[in-house]
Amino acid sequence: MALTAPAPATPETPRPGHASDPGILIVSPIPVARSAGQAWLTLDLWARDVNTQAALIPVTLACPVAAAPSGTTAALDARIGVVGPEPGALEDAVRAARYVQLPGNSGWRGSRAARRVLALALRYRKPVFLGISSNRARTAVLNSRNQNLLRRARALWRYADIRFTQRWLARRASGVFVVGAGLVPLVRGANAQVHVGIASWISEADIRARNDEATPRLRVCMAGRLEAMKGFHIGIAALSPLKDTVPMEMTLIGSGPEEAHLRAQAQKALPQLRFLQPVAYPGPFFDLLDAQDLVLLTNLNDEQPRLIFDAICRGAIPVCPDAPAYAELGLDTRLRYRQGDAAALADRVRCLADAQLRQSLRAGLLPLVRRHTLKAMHQERLAWMATVATPGLAPAAAH
Repeated sequence: MALTAPAPATPETPRPGHASDPGILIVSPIPVARSAGQAWLTLDLWARDVNTQAALIPVTLACPVAAAPSGTTAALDARIGVVGPEPGALEDAVRAARYVQLPGNSGWRGSRAARRVLALALRYRKPVFLGISSNRARTAVLNSRNQNLLRRARALWRYADIRFTQRWLARRASGVFVVGAGLVPLVRGANAQVHVGIASWISEADIRARNDEATPRLRVCMAGRLEAMKGFHIGIAALSPLKDTVPMEMTLIGSGPEEAHLRAQAQKALPQLRFLQPVAYPGPFFDLLDAQDLVLLTNLNDEQPRLIFDAICRGAIPVCPDAPAYAELGLDTRLRYRQGDAAALADRVRCLADAQLRQSLRAGLLPLVRRHTLKAMHQERLAWMATVATPGLAPAAAH
């Protein structure tokens, strides 16, 4: 299997601004809707991601078109084209594309649109790239831990469904890109061209250096969707024995199906824990991170969360599981603990209560975050796509 690490963009990396440039067709399950001003709206984080990509290559989205926007939305770049599920429009979009990008996180039914576009892409001999951003199959099992037997059985069925579909698509794609080294095993043996991407939402403008000032309490937070896979119960268990010896302010930001379980756990073990609902990204969320010393990443799964770079770019110290997705980033071992081990996490927090240690570690984290911006992520992926689509164009970096 030829794995590639992020590599500098080459001159052959696609660039926008030419009407003749066919660009990339991205199949997405995330809907778009027209605003009153006729701009396309979609989920705010997805808009941030695809707008950055559209600054590097012309983008067309093949996705559901909703009657009205829902959730926290943002406008798509006006240069981005949108096609719905109509067969004729899809075929025209595939024929016009340079590359076709498919999502790889769904089961067989959920991948219907991807399979339809894949068939068209193969007919017109277009390079097809499958993207896998998370281990949704394992997440289904992890999230069933507090559920009854029937729901656990359904989770196992979903696991098998997603894994079969991922490998079926991977065998037919020109290449597969995954988020973090922990996801490589998902397609091992199914595709020889695998790009390990480093996921980030941040821009250069978001990076803010910080010098630690003595504060009366260590400020610790966790953030994300409140589901079992995120491991927030481990964070609570780790902080509980420290509450009487390490002065702390502790915050959990998020909502989700595990909220009741986590509140009950905290009421018994960590009543000082403050629960906050999700806030908008980036501004309000970064404001919260500005007031934190440590951000605990407690994930039990294999992907690499973007939160690690959110924390670093605002001067907070991420404390991460010792899993491949984090180890491959080259993080100092003092920032890593045994995944799923509350006692090991507690030891790390206790050590990092030292402000001087945090400051010395922070200096080594800034170069890392400057290398891994959202723009860099897309540049590196597009450079890899170009090498796969045109063999011999430029050698891929060994991983």
